[in-house]
Amino acid sequence: MANTIWHVIVNRQTCSSGWKKWNAFLKQNQISFHDHHTHSIEELHRVLSSLYTEGARHFLFVGGDGTVHHCGNTLMQLAGNHSQEITFGVLPCGTGNDWVRSFGTKKELLGKNILEENTKPFNLVRVSWPDGKRRYAFNMVGGAIDAAVVFNLKRASFKIPSFILYPYGLLKTLTKPHEWEGTIISDQQPYAGKILTIQAGFGKYCGGGMHMLPHAENESPGLLIMKPKKMLRLLFQLPDIYNGKITRHQEALASSFSEIEISHSGAPIPLESDGEFLGTSPVKLTAVFGAMKVVR
Repeated sequence: MANTIWHVIVNRQTCSSGWKKWNAFLKQNQISFHDHHTHSIEELHRVLSSLYTEGARHFLFVGGDGTVHHCGNTLMQLAGNHSQEITFGVLPCGTGNDWVRSFGTKKELLGKNILEENTKPFNLVRVSWPDGKRRYAFNMVGGAIDAAVVFNLKRASFKIPSFILYPYGLLKTLTKPHEWEGTIISDQQPYAGKILTIQAGFGKYCGGGMHMLPHAENESPGLLIMKPKKMLRLLFQLPDIYNGKITRHQEALASSFSEIEISHSGAPIPLESDGEFLGTSPVKLTAVFGAMKVVR
Protein backbone atom coordinates (compact mmCIF):
# COMPACT_ATOMS: atom_id res chain seq x y z
CA MET A 1 0.00 0.00 0.00
CA ALA A 2 2.84 2.38 0.86
CA ASN A 3 4.07 2.13 -2.76
CA THR A 4 0.90 3.65 -4.19
CA ILE A 5 1.63 6.67 -6.37
CA TRP A 6 -0.89 9.46 -5.85
CA HIS A 7 -1.67 11.97 -8.58
CA VAL A 8 -2.03 15.37 -6.95
CA ILE A 9 -4.20 17.83 -8.88
CA VAL A 10 -3.36 21.40 -7.87
CA ASN A 11 -5.79 24.20 -8.77
CA ARG A 12 -3.41 27.11 -9.32
CA GLN A 13 -6.29 29.59 -9.51
CA THR A 14 -7.19 29.10 -5.86
CA CYS A 15 -4.02 27.53 -4.45
CA SER A 16 -0.64 28.97 -5.37
CA SER A 17 1.39 29.68 -2.24
CA GLY A 18 -0.75 27.18 -0.30
CA TRP A 19 0.64 24.32 -2.37
CA LYS A 20 4.03 24.70 -0.66
CA LYS A 21 2.68 23.47 2.68
CA TRP A 22 0.91 20.50 1.10
CA ASN A 23 4.01 19.62 -0.90
CA ALA A 24 5.99 19.58 2.35
CA PHE A 25 3.20 17.61 4.09
CA LEU A 26 3.26 14.84 1.48
CA LYS A 27 7.04 14.56 1.60
CA GLN A 28 7.11 14.55 5.41
CA ASN A 29 4.64 11.67 5.42
CA GLN A 30 6.72 9.79 2.82
CA ILE A 31 3.81 9.70 0.36
CA SER A 32 4.76 8.92 -3.25
CA PHE A 33 3.17 11.40 -5.62
CA HIS A 34 3.27 13.26 -8.92
CA ASP A 35 1.82 16.77 -8.90
CA HIS A 36 -0.11 18.23 -11.83
CA HIS A 37 -0.87 21.96 -11.88
CA THR A 38 -3.94 23.25 -13.73
CA HIS A 39 -5.07 26.78 -14.51
CA SER A 40 -8.52 26.18 -16.02
CA ILE A 41 -11.35 23.65 -16.10
CA GLU A 42 -10.39 22.74 -19.66
CA GLU A 43 -6.81 22.02 -18.63
CA LEU A 44 -8.05 20.04 -15.63
CA HIS A 45 -10.17 17.86 -17.89
CA ARG A 46 -7.24 17.22 -20.25
CA VAL A 47 -4.91 16.28 -17.40
CA LEU A 48 -7.38 13.92 -15.73
CA SER A 49 -8.36 12.32 -19.05
CA SER A 50 -4.72 11.60 -19.85
CA LEU A 51 -3.98 10.24 -16.36
CA TYR A 52 -7.08 8.04 -16.28
CA THR A 53 -6.31 6.62 -19.73
CA GLU A 54 -2.78 5.80 -18.52
CA GLY A 55 -4.22 3.83 -15.61
CA ALA A 56 -4.16 6.32 -12.72
CA ARG A 57 -6.81 5.60 -10.08
CA HIS A 58 -5.50 7.43 -6.97
CA PHE A 59 -5.97 11.19 -6.80
CA LEU A 60 -5.57 14.02 -4.30
CA PHE A 61 -7.36 17.30 -5.02
CA VAL A 62 -5.65 20.49 -3.81
CA GLY A 63 -8.17 23.32 -3.74
CA GLY A 64 -11.63 24.27 -2.50
CA ASP A 65 -15.12 22.93 -3.05
CA GLY A 66 -15.11 23.92 -6.71
CA THR A 67 -11.94 21.90 -7.27
CA VAL A 68 -13.50 18.84 -5.63
CA HIS A 69 -16.62 19.28 -7.74
CA HIS A 70 -14.88 19.61 -11.10
CA CYS A 71 -12.23 16.95 -10.44
CA GLY A 72 -14.80 14.52 -9.10
CA ASN A 73 -17.28 15.08 -11.91
CA THR A 74 -14.59 14.68 -14.56
CA LEU A 75 -13.50 11.36 -13.05
CA MET A 76 -17.10 10.14 -12.72
CA GLN A 77 -17.61 10.91 -16.40
CA LEU A 78 -14.38 9.13 -17.38
CA ALA A 79 -14.95 6.07 -15.20
CA GLY A 80 -18.65 5.48 -15.79
CA ASN A 81 -19.70 2.17 -14.23
CA HIS A 82 -16.14 1.63 -12.94
CA SER A 83 -16.07 4.69 -10.66
CA GLN A 84 -15.69 2.46 -7.58
CA GLU A 85 -12.10 1.83 -8.71
CA ILE A 86 -11.22 5.49 -8.07
CA THR A 87 -9.82 6.66 -4.74
CA PHE A 88 -9.59 10.34 -3.93
CA GLY A 89 -8.68 12.62 -1.06
CA VAL A 90 -8.83 16.37 -0.50
CA LEU A 91 -6.06 18.72 0.62
CA PRO A 92 -8.05 21.91 1.32
CA CYS A 93 -6.83 25.15 -0.15
CA GLY A 94 -9.04 27.98 -1.39
CA THR A 95 -11.97 30.17 -0.37
CA GLY A 96 -14.60 27.45 0.12
CA ASN A 97 -13.91 24.29 2.13
CA ASP A 98 -17.34 22.98 3.14
CA TRP A 99 -16.44 19.50 1.89
CA VAL A 100 -13.75 19.37 4.56
CA ARG A 101 -16.16 20.68 7.21
CA SER A 102 -18.52 17.85 6.35
CA PHE A 103 -16.13 14.97 5.65
CA GLY A 104 -12.60 16.00 6.63
CA THR A 105 -10.31 14.66 9.33
CA LYS A 106 -7.34 15.92 11.31
CA LYS A 107 -4.22 16.61 9.28
CA GLU A 108 -2.12 14.07 11.18
CA LEU A 109 -4.62 11.28 10.58
CA LEU A 110 -5.05 12.32 6.94
CA GLY A 111 -1.35 11.80 6.27
CA LYS A 112 -1.43 8.34 7.85
CA ASN A 113 -4.55 7.34 5.91
CA ILE A 114 -3.10 8.48 2.58
CA LEU A 115 0.14 6.61 3.21
CA GLU A 116 -1.64 3.41 4.26
CA GLU A 117 -4.48 3.89 1.77
CA ASN A 118 -7.17 3.60 4.41
CA THR A 119 -10.39 4.23 2.50
CA LYS A 120 -14.14 4.36 2.95
CA PRO A 121 -16.96 4.23 0.39
CA PHE A 122 -18.03 7.71 -0.66
CA ASN A 123 -21.62 8.58 -1.53
CA LEU A 124 -22.78 11.17 -4.06
CA VAL A 125 -25.99 12.79 -5.23
CA ARG A 126 -26.60 12.42 -8.95
CA VAL A 127 -28.32 15.39 -10.56
CA SER A 128 -30.02 14.50 -13.85
CA TRP A 129 -32.15 16.37 -16.38
CA PRO A 130 -34.71 15.09 -18.91
CA ASP A 131 -32.25 15.66 -21.78
CA GLY A 132 -29.78 13.17 -20.28
CA LYS A 133 -27.35 15.69 -18.78
CA ARG A 134 -25.81 14.57 -15.46
CA ARG A 135 -23.73 16.13 -12.70
CA TYR A 136 -22.73 14.89 -9.27
CA ALA A 137 -22.78 16.67 -5.93
CA PHE A 138 -19.83 15.80 -3.70
CA ASN A 139 -21.21 17.81 -0.80
CA MET A 140 -24.68 19.25 -1.31
CA VAL A 141 -27.20 20.41 -3.92
CA GLY A 142 -28.81 23.80 -3.38
CA GLY A 143 -31.95 25.09 -5.05
CA ALA A 144 -33.96 28.33 -5.25
CA ILE A 145 -32.38 31.21 -3.30
CA ASP A 146 -29.20 29.27 -2.53
CA ALA A 147 -28.54 28.73 -6.24
CA ALA A 148 -29.54 32.31 -7.03
CA VAL A 149 -26.82 33.49 -4.64
CA VAL A 150 -24.24 31.32 -6.42
CA PHE A 151 -25.41 32.59 -9.82
CA ASN A 152 -25.17 36.21 -8.70
CA LEU A 153 -21.64 35.68 -7.36
CA LYS A 154 -20.20 33.47 -10.10
CA ARG A 155 -18.82 36.43 -12.07
CA ALA A 156 -17.34 38.14 -9.02
CA SER A 157 -13.79 39.26 -9.84
CA PHE A 158 -12.74 39.65 -6.20
CA LYS A 159 -11.50 36.76 -4.07
CA ILE A 160 -12.54 36.85 -0.44
CA PRO A 161 -13.31 34.01 1.99
CA SER A 162 -16.66 32.31 1.37
CA PHE A 163 -17.79 32.91 4.96
CA ILE A 164 -17.88 36.61 3.98
CA LEU A 165 -18.79 36.23 0.31
CA TYR A 166 -21.88 34.03 0.77
CA PRO A 167 -23.58 36.20 3.41
CA TYR A 168 -22.93 39.23 1.21
CA GLY A 169 -24.45 37.43 -1.78
CA LEU A 170 -27.42 36.26 0.28
CA LEU A 171 -28.27 39.76 1.49
CA LYS A 172 -27.87 41.09 -2.04
CA THR A 173 -30.15 38.38 -3.45
CA LEU A 174 -32.81 39.05 -0.81
CA THR A 175 -33.28 42.56 -2.22
CA LYS A 176 -34.65 40.97 -5.42
CA PRO A 177 -37.64 38.62 -5.93
CA HIS A 178 -36.65 35.44 -4.09
CA GLU A 179 -39.61 33.07 -4.09
CA TRP A 180 -40.21 30.17 -6.45
CA GLU A 181 -43.16 27.86 -6.86
CA GLY A 182 -43.13 24.20 -7.77
CA THR A 183 -43.47 20.60 -6.70
CA ILE A 184 -40.87 18.54 -4.84
CA ILE A 185 -41.51 14.81 -4.64
CA SER A 186 -39.18 13.06 -2.19
CA ASP A 187 -39.52 9.28 -2.11
CA GLN A 188 -43.11 9.68 -3.33
CA GLN A 189 -43.92 12.25 -0.61
CA PRO A 190 -44.96 15.47 -2.39
CA TYR A 191 -44.67 19.11 -1.40
CA ALA A 192 -46.31 21.66 -3.67
CA GLY A 193 -46.23 25.39 -3.12
CA LYS A 194 -43.87 28.31 -2.67
CA ILE A 195 -40.19 27.69 -2.00
CA LEU A 196 -37.47 29.82 -0.45
CA THR A 197 -34.65 27.29 -0.58
CA ILE A 198 -33.87 23.60 -1.12
CA GLN A 199 -30.82 21.77 0.26
CA ALA A 200 -30.10 18.10 -0.38
CA GLY A 201 -27.03 15.96 0.14
CA PHE A 202 -24.72 13.89 2.30
CA GLY A 203 -22.79 16.95 3.48
CA LYS A 204 -23.85 19.06 6.44
CA TYR A 205 -22.29 22.43 5.54
CA CYS A 206 -22.40 24.82 2.59
CA GLY A 207 -21.78 28.49 1.83
CA GLY A 208 -18.70 28.84 4.00
CA GLY A 209 -19.91 27.13 7.16
CA MET A 210 -23.70 27.33 6.95
CA HIS A 211 -24.98 24.29 8.91
CA MET A 212 -27.97 23.56 6.68
CA LEU A 213 -28.27 19.76 6.91
CA PRO A 214 -27.42 18.77 10.49
CA HIS A 215 -29.52 15.63 10.04
CA ALA A 216 -27.59 14.32 7.00
CA GLU A 217 -25.90 10.96 7.64
CA ASN A 218 -23.68 8.65 5.64
CA GLU A 219 -26.52 6.15 5.17
CA SER A 220 -29.28 8.74 4.63
CA PRO A 221 -28.74 12.06 2.82
CA GLY A 222 -30.60 15.04 4.23
CA LEU A 223 -33.27 17.17 2.60
CA LEU A 224 -34.40 20.63 3.71
CA ILE A 225 -37.23 22.56 2.09
CA MET A 226 -37.72 26.06 3.45
CA LYS A 227 -40.98 27.85 2.79
CA PRO A 228 -40.87 31.64 2.30
CA LYS A 229 -40.96 33.89 5.35
CA LYS A 230 -41.21 37.61 5.96
CA MET A 231 -38.00 39.55 5.39
CA LEU A 232 -37.65 40.78 8.99
CA ARG A 233 -38.14 37.29 10.38
CA LEU A 234 -35.68 35.87 7.88
CA LEU A 235 -32.98 38.40 8.78
CA PHE A 236 -33.56 37.90 12.51
CA GLN A 237 -33.10 34.14 12.13
CA LEU A 238 -29.97 34.26 9.95
CA PRO A 239 -27.69 33.05 12.80
CA ASP A 240 -29.58 29.74 12.79
CA ILE A 241 -28.13 28.84 9.40
CA TYR A 242 -24.76 28.54 11.15
CA ASN A 243 -25.73 26.80 14.40
CA GLY A 244 -27.74 23.93 12.91
CA LYS A 245 -31.10 25.13 14.26
CA ILE A 246 -32.48 26.03 10.81
CA THR A 247 -34.33 22.70 10.58
CA ARG A 248 -36.38 23.61 13.68
CA HIS A 249 -38.06 26.61 12.05
CA GLN A 250 -41.79 26.38 11.47
CA GLU A 251 -41.23 27.02 7.75
CA ALA A 252 -38.74 24.12 7.49
CA LEU A 253 -39.48 20.64 6.19
CA ALA A 254 -36.54 18.37 7.07
CA SER A 255 -36.25 14.71 6.07
CA SER A 256 -34.00 12.20 4.34
CA PHE A 257 -34.32 10.86 0.80
CA SER A 258 -33.19 8.37 -1.79
CA GLU A 259 -34.70 10.18 -4.78
CA ILE A 260 -36.17 13.64 -5.33
CA GLU A 261 -37.99 15.11 -8.32
CA ILE A 262 -38.14 18.91 -8.60
CA SER A 263 -40.41 20.70 -11.06
CA HIS A 264 -41.56 24.30 -11.34
CA SER A 265 -44.97 25.84 -11.92
CA GLY A 266 -43.71 29.38 -12.54
CA ALA A 267 -40.15 30.50 -13.15
CA PRO A 268 -37.66 27.61 -13.38
CA ILE A 269 -35.97 26.84 -10.06
CA PRO A 270 -32.20 27.46 -10.20
CA LEU A 271 -29.81 24.77 -8.92
CA GLU A 272 -26.21 24.64 -7.75
CA SER A 273 -23.91 21.95 -6.45
CA ASP A 274 -20.81 22.40 -4.28
CA GLY A 275 -20.91 26.14 -5.02
CA GLU A 276 -21.06 25.65 -8.80
CA PHE A 277 -24.16 26.78 -10.73
CA LEU A 278 -25.74 23.87 -12.64
CA GLY A 279 -28.92 25.05 -14.36
CA THR A 280 -32.64 24.93 -13.61
CA SER A 281 -35.55 22.57 -13.01
CA PRO A 282 -37.05 20.13 -13.92
CA VAL A 283 -34.45 17.85 -12.37
CA LYS A 284 -34.06 14.59 -10.47
CA LEU A 285 -31.73 13.99 -7.51
CA THR A 286 -30.67 10.43 -6.72
CA ALA A 287 -28.51 9.15 -3.86
CA VAL A 288 -25.65 7.04 -5.22
CA PHE A 289 -24.03 4.92 -2.51
CA GLY A 290 -20.41 3.84 -2.75
CA ALA A 291 -19.80 5.68 -6.00
CA MET A 292 -16.08 6.14 -5.26
CA LYS A 293 -13.57 5.50 -2.46
CA VAL A 294 -12.31 8.31 -0.26
CA VAL A 295 -9.31 8.61 2.01
CA ARG A 296 -9.92 11.00 4.87
